[in-house]
Amino acid sequence: MLIVAALLLELTTAMQYFSTRTGITRQMVEMAHRDLSESDRTAELKREVELTVAQMLPTLGRLTSQLASDSLHLYIDEILGQQDEIVGFDFCLVKGKNGKPDGIYIYKDDKTGAPTEHHIDFDFTKRSWYQEGIKCDGFWSEPYMSNYKVILMCTYSRPVRDAEGQIVAILGADVPMRDVSALASQLFEDQQRSLLPIVLLHGLGLLLLAFIIVRSVRSIRRLQVVGAEKERIANELSIASRIQQAMLPKAAPLPEHGNVELSAALTPAREVGGDFYDFVVRDEKLFFCIGDVSGKGVPAALVMAMAISAFRMMSEHESAPERIIAQINNSMARDNDYNMFITLFIGVLDLKTGKLLYSNAGHKPPMIDKQPLPVTPNLPVGILPEFDFALQETTIKKGSTLFLYTDGLTEAENETHEQFGLERMQAVIDSAMQEEVSPEVFIDRMTEAVHDFVGETEQSDDLTMLALRYQSKQDCTADIELQHHLTLPCDVAQTTRLGEWIEGICEAASLSASATMQINLAIEEAVVNVMKYAYPDNSNGEVQIDASIDHEWLKFIITDAGRPFDPTTSDDVDTSLSAEERNIGGLGIHLMRKMMDSINYERIDGHNVLTMGKKIVKG
Repeated sequence: MLIVAALLLELTTAMQYFSTRTGITRQMVEMAHRDLSESDRTAELKREVELTVAQMLPTLGRLTSQLASDSLHLYIDEILGQQDEIVGFDFCLVKGKNGKPDGIYIYKDDKTGAPTEHHIDFDFTKRSWYQEGIKCDGFWSEPYMSNYKVILMCTYSRPVRDAEGQIVAILGADVPMRDVSALASQLFEDQQRSLLPIVLLHGLGLLLLAFIIVRSVRSIRRLQVVGAEKERIANELSIASRIQQAMLPKAAPLPEHGNVELSAALTPAREVGGDFYDFVVRDEKLFFCIGDVSGKGVPAALVMAMAISAFRMMSEHESAPERIIAQINNSMARDNDYNMFITLFIGVLDLKTGKLLYSNAGHKPPMIDKQPLPVTPNLPVGILPEFDFALQETTIKKGSTLFLYTDGLTEAENETHEQFGLERMQAVIDSAMQEEVSPEVFIDRMTEAVHDFVGETEQSDDLTMLALRYQSKQDCTADIELQHHLTLPCDVAQTTRLGEWIEGICEAASLSASATMQINLAIEEAVVNVMKYAYPDNSNGEVQIDASIDHEWLKFIITDAGRPFDPTTSDDVDTSLSAEERNIGGLGIHLMRKMMDSINYERIDGHNVLTMGKKIVKG
């Protein structure tokens, strides 16, 4: 039945073809005979149009020069009314009122025959009758379809000159091709006569097709239900994949921190996965992490989203990587009914000194240049609450590259189930380190090596890599222009000495008065906080304050031997609330954050060390 319906439709098409071909052949023969007999008339019509245009040019040149637009329009209307073969005039000024080409089209109304004026609203300067007409004294265009009349026509155009002989406009006379239009009408009538048999054949073919469709509709509906469900799931997974990718930072060289380059790549095994990486720069420190959630698919992606959010939230105030991991672990370990866990590595790199603090939670040891970074394995995140994660530290040398990866790299399998392994990874690292390639090129080479090894084998696990190269100077004191030191006893009354000391330092740094006042308030607030909280009950103790100036920063390092006290862990104050509505405390650190460009706390060898920095903008 399907074949019969197709044959009927093909027969219909054949009838349309032969009918059209026969009509065109007949009309072309008739038109050829007519053209042979009327060639003299055609030549005469051409001469009449050319003569009419030539006679109009002097008058139009004079009226254009006199800016007599009303008289010009009336003159064109009058000439158009006297012509039977000209259906319209195009009059286009080379420079209109706004200095650009401007034109009008005056044509005979099809119903009344009266002249009708219309502003030309298309770019007529690209039409051949304008472009060629401005170059020579007389140009006949190729036939074209008019923008304003449903008719095929030619245009004869000539330039209009002023008294000095300068071209001021182009006049075009539109002449219809009535023979061709008549041919089109005749073809339409021929098609109408053959319409009935064609419609009948079409109808019969469509009826057969409709019968076939009705027979298939039950199966199609069942397939539609299944397909719609698959499409819905696919769309949701696609959206989830885009959301997951959007959560990752744009891993690229960090333009604001020229002493470090970073690049990363994540390729999930499914639409969504559990691998992740992240990095944040705060207070001249680069906080970065890489993690691998147990399992795959949507559950792993949800845990991944929670882990990234927790890392970013903790990194805003916490500077110790082991405490960041501990807080994420405690949050995950509670109510972990599905027994999911995360292998996680977090590092905090001091961008000035190259000092790297890091903590590992069951993740693969990163590579620093060609060697693995020594790590304490610890338990993965989410297994045991209140686990004590170890803190480790090292110093990254200038030009060194740190490479972090998930097990999707070393465990990638080819078609024979052979794994990519550490040896192949090491070979790529050795080559890249020897050539000193950038992190971006390094990641590209490792990705290419894995793809070449795996071939067409389906990816079995998420693959994530992150590489960073440290470029800073090791001798950070070389740029220091000035250093100052002040020791204060634990007595709030002694803070009056701070003002004069800070003003002298700011004057040496050529800072403005407003910047000096902000620094004074921030340092005084920080010192008073130390005296109150690190040395409670007016206990004996000292506060050491060191100031240093280089070409970019003015830094204050406040050191005390009191009890551990980290002011940066305080939550931001909501200043939109009234004083009665706000929680007590926290306003001091809020002012310090607003007035200084960087604040960082560390506990070093039993001392609280608070570093506050201000970018130097000389007044």
